[in-house]
Amino acid sequence: MIETPQIDPVTEFTRQTPLDLRLVMALAGERELNARELQIVDKLKADRGEGLFADMLYALTRKSFPSRQAKLLWGEIGDHRKKLQDMLHRDPGVTLAAHDYLVNVSGLLKGAGLIEEQKFQTLATVASRDGLTGLYDKTTFTRLLNEELARQARFGRPVTLVLLDIDHFKHLNDTFGHADGDVVLAQVAELIAQQARSTDSCGRFGGEEFGVVLPEVDTQAGRLLAERVRSAIEKAFAGTPYGVTVSLGVATGNSGVKGDDLIRAADAALYDAKRAGRNCVRVAQEIVTTV
Repeated sequence: MIETPQIDPVTEFTRQTPLDLRLVMALAGERELNARELQIVDKLKADRGEGLFADMLYALTRKSFPSRQAKLLWGEIGDHRKKLQDMLHRDPGVTLAAHDYLVNVSGLLKGAGLIEEQKFQTLATVASRDGLTGLYDKTTFTRLLNEELARQARFGRPVTLVLLDIDHFKHLNDTFGHADGDVVLAQVAELIAQQARSTDSCGRFGGEEFGVVLPEVDTQAGRLLAERVRSAIEKAFAGTPYGVTVSLGVATGNSGVKGDDLIRAADAALYDAKRAGRNCVRVAQEIVTTV
Protein backbone atom coordinates (compact mmCIF):
# COMPACT_ATOMS: atom_id res chain seq x y z
CA MET A 1 0.00 0.00 0.00
CA ILE A 2 1.40 3.37 -1.02
CA GLU A 3 1.19 5.98 1.70
CA THR A 4 0.14 9.50 0.79
CA PRO A 5 2.88 11.96 1.79
CA GLN A 6 1.81 14.32 4.54
CA ILE A 7 1.99 18.06 3.84
CA ASP A 8 2.21 20.40 6.78
CA PRO A 9 -0.45 23.16 6.99
CA VAL A 10 2.06 25.98 6.41
CA THR A 11 3.35 24.41 3.19
CA GLU A 12 -0.23 23.81 2.04
CA PHE A 13 -1.16 27.42 2.79
CA THR A 14 1.75 28.91 0.83
CA ARG A 15 1.05 26.54 -2.08
CA GLN A 16 -2.66 27.39 -2.42
CA THR A 17 -3.04 30.94 -1.08
CA PRO A 18 -1.65 34.11 -2.67
CA LEU A 19 0.12 36.65 -0.52
CA ASP A 20 -2.61 38.81 1.03
CA LEU A 21 -2.68 42.47 1.98
CA ARG A 22 -2.36 41.84 5.71
CA LEU A 23 0.86 39.85 5.25
CA VAL A 24 2.27 42.55 2.97
CA MET A 25 1.53 45.15 5.66
CA ALA A 26 3.30 42.96 8.21
CA LEU A 27 6.33 42.56 5.96
CA ALA A 28 6.40 46.36 5.62
CA GLY A 29 6.51 46.71 9.42
CA GLU A 30 2.96 48.04 9.88
CA ARG A 31 1.72 45.38 12.26
CA GLU A 32 2.86 42.42 14.31
CA LEU A 33 2.76 38.88 12.97
CA ASN A 34 0.96 36.20 14.92
CA ALA A 35 2.61 32.80 15.45
CA ARG A 36 1.08 31.12 12.39
CA GLU A 37 1.87 34.09 10.14
CA LEU A 38 5.51 34.00 11.25
CA GLN A 39 5.73 30.42 9.99
CA ILE A 40 4.04 31.34 6.72
CA VAL A 41 6.34 34.32 6.12
CA ASP A 42 9.47 32.25 6.85
CA LYS A 43 8.24 29.65 4.38
CA LEU A 44 7.47 32.27 1.72
CA LYS A 45 10.91 33.85 2.09
CA ALA A 46 12.60 30.46 1.75
CA ASP A 47 10.50 29.37 -1.24
CA ARG A 48 10.19 32.60 -3.20
CA GLY A 49 13.46 34.42 -2.53
CA GLU A 50 13.61 37.59 -4.63
CA GLY A 51 10.27 36.66 -6.15
CA LEU A 52 8.61 37.66 -2.87
CA PHE A 53 8.99 41.33 -3.88
CA ALA A 54 6.98 40.67 -7.04
CA ASP A 55 4.37 38.84 -4.96
CA MET A 56 4.05 41.80 -2.58
CA LEU A 57 3.61 44.31 -5.40
CA TYR A 58 1.05 42.07 -7.07
CA ALA A 59 -0.92 41.88 -3.81
CA LEU A 60 -0.90 45.69 -3.62
CA THR A 61 -1.59 46.53 -7.28
CA ARG A 62 -2.73 43.36 -9.10
CA LYS A 63 0.02 44.13 -11.63
CA SER A 64 2.92 41.76 -12.30
CA PHE A 65 6.50 43.03 -12.18
CA PRO A 66 9.75 41.12 -12.83
CA SER A 67 11.38 40.08 -9.56
CA ARG A 68 14.47 42.28 -9.95
CA GLN A 69 12.42 45.36 -10.87
CA ALA A 70 10.01 44.62 -8.03
CA LYS A 71 12.87 44.53 -5.54
CA LEU A 72 14.09 47.95 -6.68
CA LEU A 73 10.56 49.35 -6.64
CA TRP A 74 10.00 48.04 -3.11
CA GLY A 75 12.98 50.08 -1.90
CA GLU A 76 11.78 53.18 -3.78
CA ILE A 77 8.29 52.80 -2.32
CA GLY A 78 9.82 52.62 1.16
CA ASP A 79 11.69 55.88 0.54
CA HIS A 80 8.51 57.49 -0.82
CA ARG A 81 6.60 56.36 2.26
CA LYS A 82 9.11 58.17 4.48
CA LYS A 83 8.71 61.36 2.42
CA LEU A 84 4.92 61.17 2.71
CA GLN A 85 5.24 60.61 6.45
CA ASP A 86 7.30 63.80 6.77
CA MET A 87 4.71 65.72 4.75
CA LEU A 88 1.61 64.32 6.46
CA HIS A 89 3.08 63.95 9.98
CA ARG A 90 1.79 60.39 10.08
CA ASP A 91 2.63 57.10 8.42
CA PRO A 92 0.45 56.68 5.28
CA GLY A 93 1.16 52.95 5.20
CA VAL A 94 2.69 50.84 2.45
CA THR A 95 -0.59 50.41 0.53
CA LEU A 96 -1.19 54.09 -0.06
CA ALA A 97 2.52 54.86 -0.48
CA ALA A 98 2.84 52.17 -3.18
CA HIS A 99 -0.11 53.41 -5.20
CA ASP A 100 0.93 57.05 -4.93
CA TYR A 101 4.46 56.22 -6.03
CA LEU A 102 3.51 53.91 -8.88
CA VAL A 103 0.77 56.20 -10.22
CA ASN A 104 1.99 59.72 -9.54
CA VAL A 105 5.78 59.43 -9.37
CA SER A 106 6.98 56.56 -11.55
CA GLY A 107 3.94 56.43 -13.84
CA LEU A 108 4.15 52.62 -13.95
CA LEU A 109 0.46 52.39 -13.14
CA LYS A 110 -1.67 54.30 -15.63
CA GLY A 111 -5.40 54.97 -15.55
CA ALA A 112 -6.16 51.33 -14.86
CA GLY A 113 -4.07 51.46 -11.72
CA LEU A 114 -5.88 54.38 -10.15
CA ILE A 115 -7.91 53.56 -7.04
CA GLU A 116 -11.55 54.52 -6.87
CA GLU A 117 -12.34 56.74 -3.88
CA GLN A 118 -14.35 54.04 -2.09
CA LYS A 119 -11.57 51.47 -2.53
CA PHE A 120 -9.01 54.06 -1.42
CA GLN A 121 -10.94 54.61 1.80
CA THR A 122 -11.22 50.86 2.33
CA LEU A 123 -7.48 50.42 1.96
CA ALA A 124 -6.85 53.32 4.33
CA THR A 125 -9.10 51.68 6.92
CA VAL A 126 -7.37 48.31 6.59
CA ALA A 127 -3.98 49.97 6.89
CA SER A 128 -4.94 51.53 10.23
CA ARG A 129 -6.16 48.30 11.84
CA ASP A 130 -4.36 45.67 13.86
CA GLY A 131 -4.33 42.50 11.77
CA LEU A 132 -5.18 40.07 14.55
CA THR A 133 -7.90 41.91 16.46
CA GLY A 134 -9.37 44.33 13.92
CA LEU A 135 -9.04 47.21 16.41
CA TYR A 136 -7.04 50.34 15.64
CA ASP A 137 -3.29 49.81 15.72
CA LYS A 138 -1.17 51.74 18.24
CA THR A 139 -0.15 54.51 15.83
CA THR A 140 -3.72 55.20 14.72
CA PHE A 141 -5.11 54.86 18.24
CA THR A 142 -2.62 57.42 19.62
CA ARG A 143 -3.42 59.82 16.79
CA LEU A 144 -7.16 59.51 17.46
CA LEU A 145 -6.58 60.14 21.17
CA ASN A 146 -4.70 63.36 20.45
CA GLU A 147 -7.29 64.50 17.92
CA GLU A 148 -10.10 63.88 20.41
CA LEU A 149 -8.28 65.77 23.17
CA ALA A 150 -7.77 68.74 20.83
CA ARG A 151 -11.41 68.66 19.75
CA GLN A 152 -12.87 68.46 23.25
CA ALA A 153 -10.48 71.10 24.63
CA ARG A 154 -12.21 73.69 22.46
CA PHE A 155 -15.44 73.07 24.37
CA GLY A 156 -13.98 72.37 27.81
CA ARG A 157 -15.22 68.80 27.79
CA PRO A 158 -13.40 65.80 29.27
CA VAL A 159 -11.84 62.84 27.50
CA THR A 160 -11.30 59.59 29.39
CA LEU A 161 -8.78 56.92 28.46
CA VAL A 162 -9.08 53.31 29.61
CA LEU A 163 -6.04 51.06 29.32
CA LEU A 164 -6.32 47.36 30.08
CA ASP A 165 -3.90 44.47 30.17
CA ILE A 166 -4.59 40.73 30.13
CA ASP A 167 -3.47 39.22 33.44
CA HIS A 168 -0.72 36.57 33.33
CA PHE A 169 -0.75 36.51 29.53
CA LYS A 170 2.81 35.18 29.27
CA HIS A 171 1.82 32.22 31.42
CA LEU A 172 -1.16 31.62 29.13
CA ASN A 173 1.11 31.59 26.06
CA ASP A 174 3.64 29.34 27.76
CA THR A 175 0.93 26.91 28.86
CA PHE A 176 -1.35 26.73 25.81
CA GLY A 177 0.84 28.07 23.00
CA HIS A 178 0.84 31.26 20.94
CA ALA A 179 -1.96 30.11 18.65
CA ASP A 180 -4.32 29.89 21.64
CA GLY A 181 -2.95 33.20 22.87
CA ASP A 182 -3.93 34.80 19.56
CA VAL A 183 -7.46 33.41 19.93
CA VAL A 184 -7.71 34.96 23.40
CA LEU A 185 -6.47 38.32 22.12
CA ALA A 186 -9.08 38.35 19.36
CA GLN A 187 -11.87 37.37 21.78
CA VAL A 188 -10.86 40.01 24.33
CA ALA A 189 -10.81 42.64 21.57
CA GLU A 190 -14.33 41.65 20.50
CA LEU A 191 -15.61 41.91 24.08
CA ILE A 192 -14.07 45.38 24.45
CA ALA A 193 -15.70 46.56 21.22
CA GLN A 194 -19.07 45.19 22.36
CA GLN A 195 -18.98 47.28 25.55
CA ALA A 196 -17.79 50.49 23.88
CA ARG A 197 -20.11 53.11 22.37
CA SER A 198 -20.14 53.88 18.65
CA THR A 199 -18.37 57.18 19.40
CA ASP A 200 -15.51 55.49 21.29
CA SER A 201 -12.23 54.41 19.71
CA CYS A 202 -10.84 50.97 20.62
CA GLY A 203 -7.25 49.99 19.90
CA ARG A 204 -4.61 47.39 20.54
CA PHE A 205 -2.04 49.43 22.41
CA GLY A 206 0.61 46.73 22.82
CA GLY A 207 1.05 42.95 22.82
CA GLU A 208 -1.71 42.15 25.31
CA GLU A 209 -2.64 45.73 26.17
CA PHE A 210 -5.70 47.51 24.80
CA GLY A 211 -7.17 50.99 25.07
CA VAL A 212 -10.47 52.79 24.70
CA VAL A 213 -10.84 56.55 24.11
CA LEU A 214 -14.10 57.89 25.57
CA PRO A 215 -15.03 61.39 24.31
CA GLU A 216 -17.08 63.61 26.62
CA VAL A 217 -16.91 61.06 29.43
CA ASP A 218 -15.93 61.98 32.98
CA THR A 219 -14.00 59.84 35.44
CA GLN A 220 -17.03 58.19 37.04
CA ALA A 221 -18.59 57.19 33.73
CA GLY A 222 -15.21 55.97 32.52
CA ARG A 223 -14.85 53.80 35.58
CA LEU A 224 -18.28 52.28 34.97
CA LEU A 225 -17.34 51.41 31.38
CA ALA A 226 -14.07 49.89 32.58
CA GLU A 227 -15.92 47.79 35.14
CA ARG A 228 -18.35 46.56 32.46
CA VAL A 229 -15.42 45.50 30.29
CA ARG A 230 -13.70 43.76 33.21
CA SER A 231 -16.87 41.90 34.17
CA ALA A 232 -17.71 40.89 30.59
CA ILE A 233 -14.26 39.40 30.04
CA GLU A 234 -14.25 37.56 33.37
CA LYS A 235 -17.68 36.05 32.64
CA ALA A 236 -16.83 35.13 29.05
CA PHE A 237 -13.78 33.11 30.08
CA ALA A 238 -15.19 31.65 33.30
CA GLY A 239 -15.13 27.88 33.12
CA THR A 240 -12.67 27.83 30.20
CA PRO A 241 -9.13 26.47 30.51
CA TYR A 242 -7.81 30.01 30.05
CA GLY A 243 -9.65 31.73 32.90
CA VAL A 244 -8.77 35.13 31.47
CA THR A 245 -9.09 38.30 33.54
CA VAL A 246 -7.90 41.85 32.90
CA SER A 247 -6.59 44.77 34.93
CA LEU A 248 -7.67 48.29 33.95
CA GLY A 249 -6.50 51.85 34.49
CA VAL A 250 -8.71 54.90 33.93
CA ALA A 251 -7.55 58.49 33.46
CA THR A 252 -9.51 61.61 32.54
CA GLY A 253 -8.08 64.79 31.03
CA ASN A 254 -9.48 68.24 30.43
CA SER A 255 -8.36 71.75 29.43
CA GLY A 256 -5.56 71.04 27.00
CA VAL A 257 -4.14 67.81 28.38
CA LYS A 258 -1.70 66.07 26.03
CA GLY A 259 -2.13 62.50 24.91
CA ASP A 260 1.20 61.37 26.37
CA ASP A 261 0.22 62.71 29.79
CA LEU A 262 -3.11 60.91 29.71
CA ILE A 263 -1.45 57.66 28.61
CA ARG A 264 1.08 57.87 31.45
CA ALA A 265 -1.69 58.49 33.99
CA ALA A 266 -3.85 55.60 32.73
CA ASP A 267 -0.80 53.33 32.59
CA ALA A 268 0.11 54.18 36.20
CA ALA A 269 -3.46 53.41 37.27
CA LEU A 270 -3.28 50.13 35.35
CA TYR A 271 -0.19 49.09 37.30
CA ASP A 272 -1.92 50.09 40.52
CA ALA A 273 -4.59 47.53 39.53
CA LYS A 274 -1.88 44.92 38.96
CA ARG A 275 -0.37 45.59 42.37
CA ALA A 276 -3.82 45.42 43.97
CA GLY A 277 -4.16 41.78 42.87
CA ARG A 278 -5.31 42.08 39.24
CA ASN A 279 -8.82 41.68 37.81
CA CYS A 280 -9.82 45.12 39.04
CA VAL A 281 -10.13 48.78 38.00
CA ARG A 282 -8.06 51.67 39.34
CA VAL A 283 -8.57 55.37 38.57
CA ALA A 284 -5.96 58.11 38.27
CA GLN A 285 -6.53 61.61 39.59
CA GLU A 286 -8.06 63.82 36.88
CA ILE A 287 -5.49 65.79 34.91
CA VAL A 288 -6.25 69.46 34.33
CA THR A 289 -3.74 71.64 32.48
CA THR A 290 -4.17 75.36 32.07
CA VAL A 291 -2.97 76.41 28.63
